[in-house]
Amino acid sequence: MKETEEILELLNPWWKDNNINKKLAKPYKRKTHKKILELHKHRQITLIYGLRRTGKTTLIYQNIEHLLKKHNPKHILYFTFDKKTKELTEILEAYKELTKTNWKKEETHVFLDEITKLDDWANKIKLIYDALPNIKFTISSSSSIGLEEEAIKNLAGRYFPINLKPLNFTEYLELKGKNKYLQNTNLWEKEIKKELNSYLLRSFPETVEWENKLLVKDYLRTTILDKIIKVDLQDKFRNVNRDLLSTLIEIFYSEPGMYLDYDSISKKLRISKKTLTQHIYYLEYSYLLKRIRNFRINTFTTSRKLQKTYAYWWTLAYCYTNNQDRMMENIVASSMDAKYYWRKNNKEIDFLKLDGKKIQPIEVKNTQEVTKNQLRNMKYFLGKYNIKEGQIVYKGIEKTEDEGKIRLQPLWKWMLE
Repeated sequence: MKETEEILELLNPWWKDNNINKKLAKPYKRKTHKKILELHKHRQITLIYGLRRTGKTTLIYQNIEHLLKKHNPKHILYFTFDKKTKELTEILEAYKELTKTNWKKEETHVFLDEITKLDDWANKIKLIYDALPNIKFTISSSSSIGLEEEAIKNLAGRYFPINLKPLNFTEYLELKGKNKYLQNTNLWEKEIKKELNSYLLRSFPETVEWENKLLVKDYLRTTILDKIIKVDLQDKFRNVNRDLLSTLIEIFYSEPGMYLDYDSISKKLRISKKTLTQHIYYLEYSYLLKRIRNFRINTFTTSRKLQKTYAYWWTLAYCYTNNQDRMMENIVASSMDAKYYWRKNNKEIDFLKLDGKKIQPIEVKNTQEVTKNQLRNMKYFLGKYNIKEGQIVYKGIEKTEDEGKIRLQPLWKWMLE
């Protein structure tokens, strides 16, 4: 108990001085911050999840800062399981001993960081949530492994999920103090394009102001990729082959958008398909890999064959490839959270955006101009399935083709939508 009390006192300095360090609750607030403040009005658990180093802990501290304006500091508890794994009841009892707060009766805001490192976390949270309506939980995780399954199983109807991704381009410009660019994008087009080139490698909040590209890439490798492969997955699973995971990352990140051929890869690496499938699962559910499926328009179903793989977030792939055509595809795939593409009879559309029964085809071209030949697949797709409009993201100017049916948009402008 004494050790737990010491950890809690270190993690909750506002119990003594009634405020929070500005280096923890950083001044720039992302749009997600406002959304979480709205969720504080509801009893449901706020579940923040996403890739490592996207700012989940910062978001928690910013919300604690907001609560300190209206609430008793001793009624706000923060604990991270990334530092030490303790039983939840032990943490709460140590909290009571230190602050004299009766957490079973008094209004209490409990923030639990890296919750999935606590065994049987969802069931333990549920027991307290159901019994004590005075407690408002905000929890976070950098791993989706078992997260959704556990939440659905034990917390159905009891939580609001929030996926915190790296910075989008608008947030990047705001964080750099370039808000004036957003007010008149046509006027500042040249400057925005320059910032885009920097942003593509620096979409993680900590790296925004870093000038050294090699330092940024080293950060991506050591604090994200290595941490997930060598620590997070090793802690969670017994049968993880981290050398295999590193090899798969190199294969998939070197060629974003490659077709996933289980037979070929397993044969090349001399492993079973079962082992390969399992390790791809680890990469996908630790937010390192994204699989995109071939969508069948007529039946609104997907095919298991011809899946394509991309880095979950394109910035990570810069550590492995300089293929700009492939990288631009990955940028669009990550930004739109692509789930589907279309391929039939040697014709292909890079991505499909679905909104109910509405389908928008999206093609990506790393060129300043788009030739008639490059428009052929889009025209065929629009005509065959009677779709009114398609979009091409490229490096040129904004315009339309095919009597307005095909909208061509420069990447920099598409990223700001």
